[in-house]
Amino acid sequence: MTLQTSTNRPTPATPVFPPGGITRPFSRVGILGAGETGMHIARSLLDADIPVTVYEPERELLDAATASARTHFQNAVLDGELTASQRDRCVALLAGTINLHHLKDCDVIVDTLNASPEARDGVLRRLNELARTDAVLLTCTADGDASRTAPQMRFPENVLGMRWAAGAGAGQWELVPVKATSERALATATRLINSLA
Repeated sequence: MTLQTSTNRPTPATPVFPPGGITRPFSRVGILGAGETGMHIARSLLDADIPVTVYEPERELLDAATASARTHFQNAVLDGELTASQRDRCVALLAGTINLHHLKDCDVIVDTLNASPEARDGVLRRLNELARTDAVLLTCTADGDASRTAPQMRFPENVLGMRWAAGAGAGQWELVPVKATSERALATATRLINSLA
């Protein structure tokens, strides 16, 4: 997968890691929204053996999305792409919730909510109160612009945008840092995107 970084300030597409690194293995990634984009990201992370918690306020949508993910992994077994034990591992690493509090221990949270600006702002205000102080927030809006979100958060240096850029042939995920985005957050987001199939 090709990674590009779009920004108005000079930032390397692949951050330079100091000795010892500035990121750590992901213990869990949170996904806000169980729509098509959110579940695509969730399945890719599960394929990479990364635990995922999907938050979706609508129970019916959440149940349908998690059932679809289980079907996806079962079909991968039938197609010979996964073993039964790999399928079971992916399913075990997936959690779905209607309680935002369950994202409090996530290292990275990806916002893919398909909601009105007012509803989304309400979720972000609650997330601001409970998320870890070092959790990185990736806003996956249509334009990947996190400049509106960052000032709302307690730690704007942990916020950046993420968007799907369709190019010639295959598309690619693109990071869009904002002015406050730290090198640690950018490095963490880069590691996450490199895990997506």
